[in-house]
Amino acid sequence: MPVQSHRRPELRASVVKLLETLVPAVRDGGEVPLLSIVESVAGDRLKPEVRKQLEARGNAVFRREGEATRFLNEGPALRIPLKRFDLRIAPRVSGDARLVDGGAALCFRGAETLSASKFLFSVRLEGIEATDQRIFVDMEGDSFDQVFELV
Repeated sequence: MPVQSHRRPELRASVVKLLETLVPAVRDGGEVPLLSIVESVAGDRLKPEVRKQLEARGNAVFRREGEATRFLNEGPALRIPLKRFDLRIAPRVSGDARLVDGGAALCFRGAETLSASKFLFSVRLEGIEATDQRIFVDMEGDSFDQVFELV
């Protein structure tokens, strides 16, 4: 199924800011606010009370393990109501991270991820690739994959 593409140049500044902390964390180990990662998927649609909940969840911790980088964030499960769907964050968010040209990619581990849900339908986020040019959001089953062009 084709990937849905959207022009969102207004997100570029926040993605570039995310990459300033994400790329070094993936390369060397470190921490990145979960809020920054969620904003790369949800964009500017987060209400102030949701931002506070995400800030309370703290940072995703990135650790180098040999050639691989793993990330982890734990806290209360969250449900974030957005305009077209609800974004759900599992109590444990984890996976693998790698550098890509111009940014970084996160590959989530099974149910330890974010998901988009509407009514009884839910689709897990499998991965995010963020660069200074675009964000690719890889959803379970490939039916809902999204590309956000930032330039």
